[in-house]
Amino acid sequence: MTAGPTQEERDRSFHRIQKYYGGFKEWDRLERADDGALEFTVNKAWIARFLPPAGARVLDLGGGPGRYSLWLAEQGYRVTLADLSPDLLEIARQQSKPSGVDLEAIVEANALDLSQFGDASFDAALCMGPMYHLIDRDDRAQAARELHRVVKPGATVFVAFLNRLQLLKVAISPEIPFSPETFEFVKRWLEDGIFISPALGLFADAHFVHPQEVSPVMEAAGFKAIDLISSESLVDAVQKNLVAFKERQPDLYPWLLEKLIAVANDPSIVGSAGHLLYIGRKR
Repeated sequence: MTAGPTQEERDRSFHRIQKYYGGFKEWDRLERADDGALEFTVNKAWIARFLPPAGARVLDLGGGPGRYSLWLAEQGYRVTLADLSPDLLEIARQQSKPSGVDLEAIVEANALDLSQFGDASFDAALCMGPMYHLIDRDDRAQAARELHRVVKPGATVFVAFLNRLQLLKVAISPEIPFSPETFEFVKRWLEDGIFISPALGLFADAHFVHPQEVSPVMEAAGFKAIDLISSESLVDAVQKNLVAFKERQPDLYPWLLEKLIAVANDPSIVGSAGHLLYIGRKR
């Protein structure tokens, strides 16, 4: 295995994350049919299965511009949106106005330090980005412990991870110039899951996890796994085809989408996921 992240890489990644997610990038991604719209749809369907009744307090940690927060608020939940970026939080405030719903709180917070929240403050929590942008193992463990601390016993959490195995698909993409010159970069990405972006704007620095590593990370913090799903089900690489199918077969599309959601936790599909969603309960 190669070396873990240096202190310089850890410090620099914090600023790169804030810069990468500036503006409406993530807000727009989750509605693009060939990118994040399916992920958003599948995640919402699975999250809804395990949420407590409406009226419960939910933390959306690392929720950025508030896509999930506003959806939850529309369902009657009392939502606290917390993120590193004041710019993204301002977008959430702007977007809440036309939606006609209010968030209980919008606060700036770091997943490593949730001291502004008391123990057992929330009935459920989403953590849809922080765990895959913490490139140091100890930082990920700390974030999981903090998440565990602020939710109530028995609370359900929904935590997103990036799948390291997808690298072998990405390596053949023209977007990643896989060559002898970039081999060390790609090898580190595959062996240790550490992605240090070789160019600004390509992606924020991130950690990619093997699917089998997800539950142990969360269990060490005090959670018990309920399920692990592929957020894009089995069509991660062919979402454009799904868009075309919807146009050709509008009557059949709802049935197809229902089936894609239903099989999202099949182990044979989870292994090739782009985004993984861990669903667990605080012990």
